[in-house]
This record gives sequence, structure tokens and C-alpha cells, in this order.
Amino acid sequence: MSDPNMTAVEALLAFARRAVDAEAAQALVDEATRELTGRTVVRPDQPLAPLRFVLRRRRDVSGISGLGDVADGVLWPDGTANVRWRGEHPSAVFWDRGRVSVEFIHGHQGATEVEFIDHDGEPVAMPTPAGEGGTSAAAPLVVRRVLEHALRKPVPCPKCTRTATCRCIADRTEARVDVVLGALAPWLNAGTGEAA
Repeated sequence: MSDPNMTAVEALLAFARRAVDAEAAQALVDEATRELTGRTVVRPDQPLAPLRFVLRRRRDVSGISGLGDVADGVLWPDGTANVRWRGEHPSAVFWDRGRVSVEFIHGHQGATEVEFIDHDGEPVAMPTPAGEGGTSAAAPLVVRRVLEHALRKPVPCPKCTRTATCRCIADRTEARVDVVLGALAPWLNAGTGEAA
């Protein structure tokens, strides 16, 4: 490095600019950053959105967090991730190496899986409830996510009122319908009953 105040990244960029154009030099630095840190450099002009996920635990190896959706997470566009644990003693953790670290630390060899709620390329939009200026083009995606969430909610048994599996063998369809309709209520037209 010729300038003692220069960082290693700045020196690499200056060196690369001697051989290639500025765009190619920046791409080299971005790739080196990805290899060294495990994250991607995200520029302000890139239309990328974070992706939400849940940690779904099928077997509780530690005996602490329980079964089902034990944590909520966000995979940021640069590849890093945040996880927020559910329960009586919630906590949050940040992983520089993103999904790889989340699965390595919390996956317990397949006992817990990362299940994405959002997917790459999907538009991120807030729903437009009925009666507030029309419909949103992204509403079907939002409605789909709300419906998926509602279908995973536990509903009480009409005989014993337990939300967990019981021996009653009762039909929970009516309760499930109520949960789904409650979740979809913002998108239903009060007058016609049709989707907004």
C-alpha cells in the first residue's frame, strides 16, 4: 500500500483499477467481500427485499424451545440473518453468515428446518383493505401469506377445547373456517362478500 491511511479494501480497489475499468474493479472487491465475510454487497439502487422465515422444529433436541414454529427470522439482501425466538424468554441473535449459520447452529441435524414465508422475486407490499381506495396488485400474494399463516394456527376441539391433538376425533372444520375468515376479513367486501 502506498498510502498508510488506506484500508486493505481501498488498496485492493486502487490496484484493480490499474488493470481493469472501475466497474470490474468494484465487482472484484464485492466478490472478495462475499468470499471473506459470507455476505453480499448490496447497493442502494438494487431492488432487493429481505425474506422472512420461521424455524420449524419437528424434534426438540434440547428440551427447551418446544415443537412447531419456535423462532421468526429475516434473511437480509446481503446474506446476513436475524432470528427472534418465541416463548416466555424470547431473545434475538444476528448471524453474519446468514442461513448457513442458522442451519448449522439451530438445525440439529434436520430436527429444525428453515421455512421461508417470502421467496426471491416476490413483491413486498402491504395489503389494501376494502374500502380504502381500491385493490392492490400485490394483494393476492399477501392474502396467500395470511391464509398460510391462518391455516397453521391451532384451533380448539369443539368437545374438549384443547388446541393440541386430542382423542375426541372431533371435526375442527368450523373452527378452521372461522380462523381463515377472520384472517381474510380485511380483503373481503362487506357488501358483496367478494374479494376486494
